[in-house]
Amino acid sequence: MTTDDIPDYYAEFAIDASATAEQISGQLDRAFRTWSSRASRAPDAKKRREAEDKVELISQARKELLDRTRRHAYDRMLSQARQRSRLAKSAPEQQLQWQPGPHVRDWVGHARRLMSEGDDEGALYELRQAVHHDENNGDAWRLLGSIHAAQGQLRDALQEFRRALALYPRDALTHVLIARVYEWLYNPVTAADWYLAAVRLAPDDIDYRIAAAQNLHMAGRYDEALSNYERALVERPGDAVICNQIGRIWTLRAEESMSWHPDRQRYVVASETGASNVTHCVEQALAVGVSDNELRNLLNTYREDASRARARTWRWYRSMAGVMAGCFALMLVVPPVFKPLALAALVGLPIAMGIKPRWRHTLNDLPPNQKPQTGRAS
Repeated sequence: MTTDDIPDYYAEFAIDASATAEQISGQLDRAFRTWSSRASRAPDAKKRREAEDKVELISQARKELLDRTRRHAYDRMLSQARQRSRLAKSAPEQQLQWQPGPHVRDWVGHARRLMSEGDDEGALYELRQAVHHDENNGDAWRLLGSIHAAQGQLRDALQEFRRALALYPRDALTHVLIARVYEWLYNPVTAADWYLAAVRLAPDDIDYRIAAAQNLHMAGRYDEALSNYERALVERPGDAVICNQIGRIWTLRAEESMSWHPDRQRYVVASETGASNVTHCVEQALAVGVSDNELRNLLNTYREDASRARARTWRWYRSMAGVMAGCFALMLVVPPVFKPLALAALVGLPIAMGIKPRWRHTLNDLPPNQKPQTGRAS
């Protein structure tokens, strides 16, 4: 099953959209055994080819669904494709439909039929004829852009989408198609701006808002991303993808209040303010109901680190050796009456020097270039 040229692996292999990677792997394993067996026992070439195509589709599904980053991108594209499909069925007025006269060939209609049959080259000919006879046919320009985008001709697609947009400037879907091209060009900053423009034109479309938030996230515009995710969550309470994305943004904010420890190869809490900020960020992330186990475990680790950072503990420092040597030397020269004081200093001063909050020990342990700007080692 495909949606707007995007294979719907969830529907094809009966996979729940909220399934974990382990569950998806098991489902795909079962599908692979089924279809590989059918391929080897196929009674004719047609059946064998059908089974081999399924096996290849399973291989593609593994690549897209078992890698977390690729799965997020795939889910976003599939959601957008489903939205366009719904628009095509429920809101034909948004398709920028051009109505041919009684004696004019319906170039766009023929192009749609050819596209449904998989004949993109034939559709391209029909659409070029459509804009040749009427350059104000916005539907033809947008379909031209869609085909060229699918073929990887992204610059051509952008020009054609912009021609469509010039004719129908308030069409949200055309804004989204332009945004997707910029996603494929690895330009999340520009893609986010186009998605936000689509959201302003269609504020009730949650998929547009989620796509905008995802690109804002990738562009490092975390406050805007968080705002849009939270608004989307109001409309889709408990949505696992939205909750996890909100959790990831709060995780990044927590890490901004931490320092990278090159020896431990992890983020650590190295200031009192950092401990407070990390605790706040983690609580905000967990409050939305993060379902990603790896992310939830990381957040719990950060919360425990922040809590432990405030506890006081003792640690040996090399500077104590000089203090102890001085106290010992003092014991040898002072009158006997003062020797107990020197002995107390020999024992007490290193203890006093070494008892600090854990975050202070961590701060002292960091290389100078990794210390937080507000931190001061002692």
